[in-house]
Amino acid sequence: MFPRMLLKDILSARNQRFLANALFKYLDEILAPEHIGILLEPKPGTQPEFRFCHGEPTSLLKYPKTFWTWVSQFDTSDGLIPIALNTCHWDYTNSMAAHSYIFMIDNHPEQRAYVVIENLHAGTLNKLNLKNQLDALQIVASRWQCVRAETEAAKEFKQRDMKEAKYLDVIKQRELFIENMKLVQEVSVEISNPQNLDELYRMAIEVIKYKLGFDRAVFMLLDIKKRCFSGTYGTDEQGKTVSEHHTQYDLHQLEETYIDALFDGKENLIVVDEAPLYTAGSVVGQGWNGMLILRDGEEIIGWIAMDNYINRTPMTTYQRQMLESFGSLLSQIYIRKRQEQNVRMLHTSMVELSRCMTVSEVCKSAVTFAINRLGIDRFAVFLTDKDCTYMQGTWGTDIQGNVVDESYYRSETVDRSIVNAARINPNEVVFEESVPIYHDFHIVGFGWTAMTMLVSNSGEPIAFIAADNLIKRSPLTHQLREVIRMFASNLTEVLLRTRAQEAIHQLNDNLEKEVKARTRELQNANEKLDTLSKLDPLTQLGNRRMLEALLEDICVEGSSDSECYGLVIVDIDHFGFYNNEYGHRQGDIALMRIGDILQKHTRKDKGEVFCRIGGEEFALLVTNQNEQQVAKLAESIRTSIEQERISHAQNSAGEVLTVSVGYSVMELRQNEFSFDKLYGAADSSLYQAKDNGRNQVIGSALMLVNA
Repeated sequence: MFPRMLLKDILSARNQRFLANALFKYLDEILAPEHIGILLEPKPGTQPEFRFCHGEPTSLLKYPKTFWTWVSQFDTSDGLIPIALNTCHWDYTNSMAAHSYIFMIDNHPEQRAYVVIENLHAGTLNKLNLKNQLDALQIVASRWQCVRAETEAAKEFKQRDMKEAKYLDVIKQRELFIENMKLVQEVSVEISNPQNLDELYRMAIEVIKYKLGFDRAVFMLLDIKKRCFSGTYGTDEQGKTVSEHHTQYDLHQLEETYIDALFDGKENLIVVDEAPLYTAGSVVGQGWNGMLILRDGEEIIGWIAMDNYINRTPMTTYQRQMLESFGSLLSQIYIRKRQEQNVRMLHTSMVELSRCMTVSEVCKSAVTFAINRLGIDRFAVFLTDKDCTYMQGTWGTDIQGNVVDESYYRSETVDRSIVNAARINPNEVVFEESVPIYHDFHIVGFGWTAMTMLVSNSGEPIAFIAADNLIKRSPLTHQLREVIRMFASNLTEVLLRTRAQEAIHQLNDNLEKEVKARTRELQNANEKLDTLSKLDPLTQLGNRRMLEALLEDICVEGSSDSECYGLVIVDIDHFGFYNNEYGHRQGDIALMRIGDILQKHTRKDKGEVFCRIGGEEFALLVTNQNEQQVAKLAESIRTSIEQERISHAQNSAGEVLTVSVGYSVMELRQNEFSFDKLYGAADSSLYQAKDNGRNQVIGSALMLVNA
C-alpha cells in the first residue's frame, strides 16, 4: 500500500506541476532513482522537451526518432517498462544507466506524456511490485489525465467567456454608437436654423467642443480658385471660442496627406496620429490631428480641423463614425443656409435698387447696399458704352469708406490686367491679390481688387463694378465673390430697366411729334416695367406689391418678441373735385408733389416705404415708434402737404389741397402680427377724420401683446 498523505496530495492537485512534484517525492522515497523526467511526445517539426524534471535526466535529443514509435505501442498505464526492452535498436546505455524505465502517464492522442526514471535498483523494484506499492502510478496517471482534461475544459470555458465578453463589449460599443448618433441628430437640430452663416460657423465649433466632447476645433473655408483657406471661428489653447476671421493660409501649407484627401474625394475624415499641433501657425504640442471635410457634391466647402491638445485622449472608431455623420449633416445645413442667405440678399437688393428712378440713383443705392449689407470695404460703379471705350464714374467710396459722388471721374478704358480680365470674362468676378489699390489714379494702399463687367443679355457692356479691401483688410473669400456676382446680376437687371425707363421719359420729352406712334410701344414698355417693379410709376412711391413684400418680411422673420407697429393712412381731401376742376394732368402733378412730400417722411435706413394703395390713398408701415411719435409723424405729413399750397377751390376744408390722416399703433408680437387689425383701426380713424371735417389727424393705440 502507499501512504495516505500521497493519495491526498495526488487527489488534491489542481495542476500538473503539483502532481509532478508529488510523484517525484514518492518515487524518490521508494526507488531513490538518480533522475526523473516527465516528457511530451514531440509533434512533427518540433524538438522534444521535458515538461518537469527531478535531477538532470538524459537530453531528449539523444533519443532516436524510432524510440517514439516503439514507446507509442504502450497504450495503457500498466507499470514501469524497462527501456532495455526497446526494439528500436537503441543502445541507451551509452546515454543513461542500464536500469532505466519509462511509464506512460497520459495516452492523449494529441500529445502523449511519459515518465522516465533513470538508474534505480532492480531488487527494490521487484519488492515494491510484490507489495503493490507501485499501484500509485496508475492513480497518478488517472489524476494526471483528469487535470489535463480539467485544464483543457478551463481553457475552453475561458475562450467562451472571452467570446462572450467580446460580444458584450461589441453590444456596449454599438449602444454607445447609437447614443452618439442620437447626439449628432440633436446637435444638428440645434444648429439647423442659425441667423446667418457666420452664426453657423460659431455654433458648429461650440457643438464639437461642448456637445461632441472634442478638445479643439476650427472651421476653415476653402477658396479653390485662390488656392487658399481662411478661418471663421476656432478654439484657443484654453478651450475658449475665438474669432479666426483674420487668418488666411496658402493651400500648400497643408500636409500632403490632407491635400490628397481633399482632392481624392474618397474620405471625409482624416486623422493623423502623433502630429504636431498648431495655434495661429505656431507649434504648441503633439497629438492626433483631424480634418473633417465638408462637401457640396464634388465642391469642397471647407473643413473642420480638430486635435486633442488639451486632454490628449485618443479618437475611437465610434467617434470617427459620429464625426463623419455630423460632417454630412453640417454640410447640408451650410448649403441650405447659404442658399437662403443668397436668396434673401437678392430679394433685399432688388427691393432697394427698384426704388430708384434714375441710373444715378441706382448706382448710389448699389454702392450704399454693397458697403452696408455685403460687408465690402469700398465699392464703385462705372458706366461704359457698348464698345467699352470709356469708364464714367457715378457713385463710389472714398478712402475713409464714405459713399461719395464720383461723377467727375471719366477716362478712357485703362489698360490694366484686371480691367482686361473683366472684359474677357463678363458677369464674372475677377480679382488680383496683393496689388496696388487706386483712388483717383493715385495708389492709396495694397490688397485685393475685384472687378466685374456688367453686360446685357445680348452681351453689350453696360458698366463696371469695382471693389477692394483698403480699410479692413478682410480676405476675399469664395462666398463673398459669389455674393458680389449675384448682386451684380441684380444690378444689371435694374440698370437695364432704369436706363430703358429714362430713355422712355426722354422720348416723351423730346419727341412729342411721335407720341401717337410710340404710344403702344411706351405702354408695352411700361407694362414690362410694372411687372419688374414694385414702384408706383407716377408718385415713385411703393405700390401694393411693395406693401405685400414688407408684410411678408415681417411674417417670415417673425419672433416672440413684442414690438410697436404703426400704420399711417393718408387720403387726399375731395381729390375727385380737384380732378374735375383742374383736369387729370394737374391731378397727376399734384399726386407727384404729394408723393415727394410723403417720401421725405420715411426712414430709409429702417426700410420704410410709403405705398400708394388707392387713387388718392397712401399708407406707411412703421416699426419701433410709440403713439406719440406716430402722431407727430402724421401731423407733420398733414402740415407739410397743407404748406405746399396746392390750390384747391373745391376743397371744403380750405382753399388749398389738404389730406385727412388716420393712424393706429399696436404693440404686437412679431409672430402674431395682424395687418388686418392694424389697417382696420387706422382706416376707422381715417373715416372719423373725414366725418369731423377733414384736414386733420385722428389715431388710436391698442395693446394686444397679452391678448
